[in-house]
Amino acid sequence: MSEWIRIRVKDFYKDAVGELEYTYVTREVYEALADTFRKEAHAQEMRDIRHTTKDGYTEGETEDLVELTGESVEDTVIRQMEIETLQKAMQSLTPVQRERLHFYFFEGMTYRQIAAKEGVGEKNIRESINGAVKKIKKFFD
Repeated sequence: MSEWIRIRVKDFYKDAVGELEYTYVTREVYEALADTFRKEAHAQEMRDIRHTTKDGYTEGETEDLVELTGESVEDTVIRQMEIETLQKAMQSLTPVQRERLHFYFFEGMTYRQIAAKEGVGEKNIRESINGAVKKIKKFFD
């Protein structure tokens, strides 16, 4: 005898209407439905990837962004290039430097607080963060 599984109808049929919110299906039917939706999600993901280029252009979305922000295409491209440069610069840092920059700039922690958290000297933290900032600046020169 096959095992029965309770499913929410709208999870599998987005356009379903009516009073039936849940139903029971056999494990085989459930697995077939789940497999179908996994394949459809993967196919959609592949379609999305095909419509996005390496430089960050997404067909239709880039134009919509320009309309919404009022930025010129040149400004959008420059901003995208700056983001890519920053990402490369961040990847050049050690994991410890990236973490310390995060604490300092995004968490608002002081050198002293970071030093206490890591159990190292405040001077060590200051030199590490300043060195990381200098390294990042070199990417923009």
